[in-house]
Amino acid sequence: MTIEIQGTPSLDTELAEFVTRCLDGLSHQVQGDSEPFLEVWSHADDVAVLGAVGSYAQGWDSVRTHLLGASKSLDWTDLTVQPLLATASGDLAVTVVLEHMSRDVEGEAGSRTLRTTQAYRRENGEWRLILRHANTISPGDEARERALGPG
Repeated sequence: MTIEIQGTPSLDTELAEFVTRCLDGLSHQVQGDSEPFLEVWSHADDVAVLGAVGSYAQGWDSVRTHLLGASKSLDWTDLTVQPLLATASGDLAVTVVLEHMSRDVEGEAGSRTLRTTQAYRRENGEWRLILRHANTISPGDEARERALGPG
């Protein structure tokens, strides 16, 4: 599993370490184990997840239930994160990344890429994840992005 958060000079060390912890938790989530990912979330009523398959949940209890349910159908074995943007101001921060995942199913290689935005908030002196919004990039989207180039 490859998890990198390089190229994010706008994040202080504490926040960069937390974002890395979130990505580590995500790597467990996409392999069917929600617990490490659940640990990084805020338990507030205003948290939200907008899932890659068009689902969503709002409020800690619903987000927790959603993530536990989603992990039961996930079995990605490799996660590589490509950072596009990371910024923070005061007690709020945002990251925008591409998440590249792959797996083998009965000898067939599969892959997907998600465009993901996550928001973080400092609560009681600790960073917490408060929003995850992800959607799948289709093969046509990837071809257009390559043709348009960076930026």
